Amino acid sequence: MIKYFKYIFAVAIVMMAAVACQDDVEDSFSTNPAAPVLTNNGSILLTENTMSESIVWAWKAARFLPGTVNYSLYAEYENSQKIQIGSSTTALSLTMTKPNFQEALKGITSLPENSSFNLTFTVVASDGFESVTSEKQVMTVYSYGNAVSAVATAEVTEVVLDMNDPEGTLELITWEAARLIYGETITYNVYMSYNDGALYEVASGLSTLSLTKTVDEWNEAAIAAGAPEAVASDIQFTVTAFCEGYPEGVPSTPVTINMTTYVATFATEMYLPGNYQGWNPATSITIPHSTLTKGYYEAYVDLTTEDGGNVEFKFCPDPTWDNAFGGSNIEVATDGDGNVVVTGLLITGDGATNISAPSGMYRIAMNKKLNKFEMIKIESMGVIGSATPGGWGEETPMVYDAATRTYSLTTTMIEGEFYKFRANNNWTYSIGDNGAFEGGDNYAFNKATGEYKIVLDVTKHPYEVKLFSTSFPEQLYLPGSHQGWNPAAAPTLKGNGEGIFEGGVLLTDASGADVCEFKFSPNPSWTGDFGGTVTWDGDIATGEYGVSSNIPVSSGYYYIVVNMNEGSLQLTRINKVGLIGSFNSWGGDAEFVYDATSNLWTLTTALSAGDEVKVRMNADWYMNRGFAGAPTMGVATPVYNDGPNINIAADATYTITLDMSSNPNTIKFTN
Repeated sequence: MIKYFKYIFAVAIVMMAAVACQDDVEDSFSTNPAAPVLTNNGSILLTENTMSESIVWAWKAARFLPGTVNYSLYAEYENSQKIQIGSSTTALSLTMTKPNFQEALKGITSLPENSSFNLTFTVVASDGFESVTSEKQVMTVYSYGNAVSAVATAEVTEVVLDMNDPEGTLELITWEAARLIYGETITYNVYMSYNDGALYEVASGLSTLSLTKTVDEWNEAAIAAGAPEAVASDIQFTVTAFCEGYPEGVPSTPVTINMTTYVATFATEMYLPGNYQGWNPATSITIPHSTLTKGYYEAYVDLTTEDGGNVEFKFCPDPTWDNAFGGSNIEVATDGDGNVVVTGLLITGDGATNISAPSGMYRIAMNKKLNKFEMIKIESMGVIGSATPGGWGEETPMVYDAATRTYSLTTTMIEGEFYKFRANNNWTYSIGDNGAFEGGDNYAFNKATGEYKIVLDVTKHPYEVKLFSTSFPEQLYLPGSHQGWNPAAAPTLKGNGEGIFEGGVLLTDASGADVCEFKFSPNPSWTGDFGGTVTWDGDIATGEYGVSSNIPVSSGYYYIVVNMNEGSLQLTRINKVGLIGSFNSWGGDAEFVYDATSNLWTLTTALSAGDEVKVRMNADWYMNRGFAGAPTMGVATPVYNDGPNINIAADATYTITLDMSSNPNTIKFTN
């Protein structure tokens, strides 16, 4: 028997040892309540694209609580406020929808909005008599709902821009990151505005949280935003955050900096007198002031000398030698692609020398504010791209016209494709759709496939491109609000076979509105239609066609000229057509009457043999009609602007009919 009990005791010892290998020693011998163990979920996403999901918290059971155990989940933020998440449960997990969890978090008043933050979770187990709490588990909550804009900060309250340090840099504005949609890349645009004016874009597509620019860039931006020159003004800065889900952007609250700008006056063009033309400023070639950047001049100039020797020249802001300036630190170099590049500083007075470079054609860029210049010798110019015959692999050469200072070529262009210009077969020296040397995106060719004359105007900055179709239609249709926007039923401008279309047309809005809008179309349909932009000076407007916008005019009668060779438009509002001549001592106008049905102007008046007359518009001579010889009775005779006076052969009462819809216009005398 003793031997048997010894055996039982030994077995018990072995079993206890085995249990000890699996459980804590304390658990093997203690019956004190053991807390539940909360599983760490890692992180919780409360973002727009995850709100349909649920959240599950799980835990291991509490032990040695003799009654029925209920579990309660709690959340705490920064040891300040604890709330219960959901209801108590006997299960070993809690499932909750994300919207319900988000609603529960409203019980914590100190949570940051639309941000990431840490919450501490615990599980409390209770049987009604005794309770135990799990260890804390920290989980990161990414809560991105409503967008939070960037918070902009002005680094200074006021700044005086120093025109003597134009290249010095200033960091004027920083910002805290915006919170938009979780996981989407955010970029920032910075805008300036003055006196509640329109926003002026200073920078775009930034991934940084600050903006630094040179003194001169800040000065130009402030003036472009509308601030006066050489005056202290309050400038508002706005930082707008963008992401794919917020393509319109989320703007910050504006901040204000009092900024004192400076003024710098620059000539409209620079003269380049030199040995290539006899050192005469008044007759020298010029480069224009940029329409984009103050103090900046750029153009292509032909500085070829007669003997092929080096060209020497200076810059002059006037067609005289007054205030002329030359160069210093001039360096003539050849870059890695074999291009001749000339750089230097601009100075006046002692030490200023002539600028010297090899003879030839140059692109010259000169920044008077920074007193620097750069010259690139141009050996060739071409157009290249998928819209051109050579594609992107081979450029089509262009020819320089010294009279117009333009490069041009005639070639086939392909609709819907793209192209660029480049000098010296070099992509570094390309001209893109911003009209700038060394940059810009591709030009898009949106006209119908066909043969076009391409003209690159290098006399201005930015450079300008014009395209003219070499196959002209017989007429242009003018659909618009004057006739129901129906190209097939629209009045027309007749062509002369050489790209000039002109004629008179009544453009009175059919609804009675004060403004009539219209477009052009080479077809009795909307195929190939185009609009234009014009600028008015009195009764005459000039401009360009080719843009997509309608052309608005005050309702009335107009004489319109479209020049497809130049891409130009001219509109003349005709308020009055009159006959003037020796019959009234060239002192007045006998007025014609317009008939909208026939589109003709008529006048009945008595004239005498030997009278000389002319037809003129708006009681002025800028638009008049005449022809040589005496009119043939009953026959429409062509009349031209500034033509000779019309001679009257016999005494009679004449009905004079003027047709301005024909090209050229015609006039007919009947008695």
